[in-house]
Amino acid sequence: MKSQLHGLRLWVFRLLIMILIPVVLLGLLELGLRIFGYGFKTSPMIPYNLNGRQAFCDNLRFPWRFFSPDISRDFNPFIFIGKKPANSYRIFILGSSAAQGVPDSAFAFGRILEVMLQETFPQIKFEVINTALTAVNSHAVLPIAKECVRHQADLLIVYMGNNEVVGPYGPGTVFAPFSSLALIRFNMALKALRLGQLLSRLGQSFASKKNVPGVWRGMEMFLERQIPADDPRLESVYRSFASNLKDMGRAAIRNGSAVIFCTVAANLKDCPPFASRHRSDLSAGRREEWENLYRQGIERETAADYQGAAQNYRSALGIDDGFADLVFRMGRCGWLLGDYENAGLSYRRARELDALRFRADAEINRVVRDAAAGREAEGVFLSDQENVIAAESSHGIPGEELFYDHVHLNFRGNYLAARALFDRVKSILPDWMKTQAGPAAGAPSLETCAEKLAYSDWDRYNIADEMLEAYIKKPPFTNQLYHAERVSNMERELTGMRARLSSGALQKSAEQYDRAVSRSPQDWWLHWKYAHLLALDLDKERDALEHFRRVAELAPHSVLGYSGMGFIQPRLGDADGAIDSCLRALAIDPTKVEIENTLAMAFVTKGRPDQAEARFKKAIEIQPHYVAAYTNLATLYAKSNRLKDAAEICRQGIKVEPDSVDLRMTLADSLNQMGQRDEAIAELKEAQRLDPQNAAVNQKLNEILWEKIKKKKP
Repeated sequence: MKSQLHGLRLWVFRLLIMILIPVVLLGLLELGLRIFGYGFKTSPMIPYNLNGRQAFCDNLRFPWRFFSPDISRDFNPFIFIGKKPANSYRIFILGSSAAQGVPDSAFAFGRILEVMLQETFPQIKFEVINTALTAVNSHAVLPIAKECVRHQADLLIVYMGNNEVVGPYGPGTVFAPFSSLALIRFNMALKALRLGQLLSRLGQSFASKKNVPGVWRGMEMFLERQIPADDPRLESVYRSFASNLKDMGRAAIRNGSAVIFCTVAANLKDCPPFASRHRSDLSAGRREEWENLYRQGIERETAADYQGAAQNYRSALGIDDGFADLVFRMGRCGWLLGDYENAGLSYRRARELDALRFRADAEINRVVRDAAAGREAEGVFLSDQENVIAAESSHGIPGEELFYDHVHLNFRGNYLAARALFDRVKSILPDWMKTQAGPAAGAPSLETCAEKLAYSDWDRYNIADEMLEAYIKKPPFTNQLYHAERVSNMERELTGMRARLSSGALQKSAEQYDRAVSRSPQDWWLHWKYAHLLALDLDKERDALEHFRRVAELAPHSVLGYSGMGFIQPRLGDADGAIDSCLRALAIDPTKVEIENTLAMAFVTKGRPDQAEARFKKAIEIQPHYVAAYTNLATLYAKSNRLKDAAEICRQGIKVEPDSVDLRMTLADSLNQMGQRDEAIAELKEAQRLDPQNAAVNQKLNEILWEKIKKKKP
């Protein structure tokens, strides 16, 4: 018996040794990596000394757990005192780009909500901290939520669901690969360790780069990641989403925080599907029959015979009712015929069938509603934003009157979302806070909120221009039905807006910003926006510089103030100041190639070409797709008569960005100066093919062709 016991103990000892030795070795390796400074902190918030007070700010490297640094998305800068001030209420906004406020976070619903609460309860200090991140989903938001509740959060507001399929670990992602929830959480936990970060980096170095984006191209990156409505992986997406919401609720309750889960609104009427897929079992003969009916329907629709078009589309639906574009066309015909009920059904069905799943579908919103159902006594609440937006839309079908694109709300849409949240937040405030309400009974008006946030005609124009150029004119929007019509309408509206943006209107916008800054001098967003208006449209660089300085004072952990100063200072003849500002910005975030480029240009101005060259090369090393660094370096070489080097750096850039008109024009200049006119002409013709309306390309091509003709004359 003793020998058996001894043998058992020996085996237990051996087993412990087999387990403990690797654990100890791995622990020592982890400790060593941390001691030598390898890797990065993975908490969403990190400590910051703010004028001698302990504060917390956004961690620039937190997104690296989900994205490579090349394409990592940033938080909007936030910073708050660790110990919540007395007589205050702290709210954290969580989600992705729609919650962040894209395309202009200065007018996100969280900022409008803050105005509403502060106006209604002037004796209470409301802190509304936006921790949303573009392109993330609930897998990334869960650790943010867990961190928020550790910082005396009174309330979490969670608005997300659009990226559950395309965000990290989703089946339609281009980021961290899709997997089961258990493996996802293991992977995330591993990446929180320096050892896990090392293994991840080694794995990336050996992995194929074919399907890994090297530069951020927005929604265009997902064109080949289509997920049809019947894909079985969607069930896993819904289960994971439900689990993540459940865990957010648990974390909030455990820490004494309330949480509001929001359903997600989407543009149904004016956002055609991004991608359509036929039934997999459709035979060649039936598909041909379907295509004939579909083509006839389009011809009738184009001729404004919507009744006839609907008949053709209905017949095509009998063959294949899963093609999203067909269902959307049925909705449009129904809308134009005044059959709004059936139009709404078709528009909603088209969203469900969209194979590029950038919009939260019905099941995502059902999961949100279930997560909050019957839990108000626990402190878990629902804000049904999908229904709020629908109720304010024509015939209950949301469209362009409230959205910029597929999911991003315009100012009025964000106001409506904030107003619904305002009513919900008011109802859950502590009783003593409710008694502090001012004389106004309801939410402040849209006009009041616009005045407080300085939302002006200048902002309307700039946002509309950005939406058209940076979003609507690029894939996958270019693949949508009626795209040419949409672009034409937007260009016409922009022309009218620009015509109304007279010097008087710009001055009126400046006065609105001046009033807002005077009321809220601690709001860095107002200083940031005002600085751009002053610098870009009013030619008041010195005033702009002062506002950028205020941004740097109010958000000293962020590059924004310093980068703005670095942009302005050379225009005021202060290249030394620009160099200092850029170096301070890069000390905060050394990955910002735009700042490297600005710094290099400042060195050019100071007559320090060697340092400029090094900085341009550094920008290219950080981001090989950054065109401006190539063109500016080539120009620097050309001015030094290093024409071969100029041509070579342009060719390097063209290898990674073959569609760059700027690179081909710069290359053509160098080739022409070297007497290689035929090669220069070839580059300009390619640039002309890429952008036929580019006046500079056409002019340069005509000049070189004329030079060539004159050379041939006797």
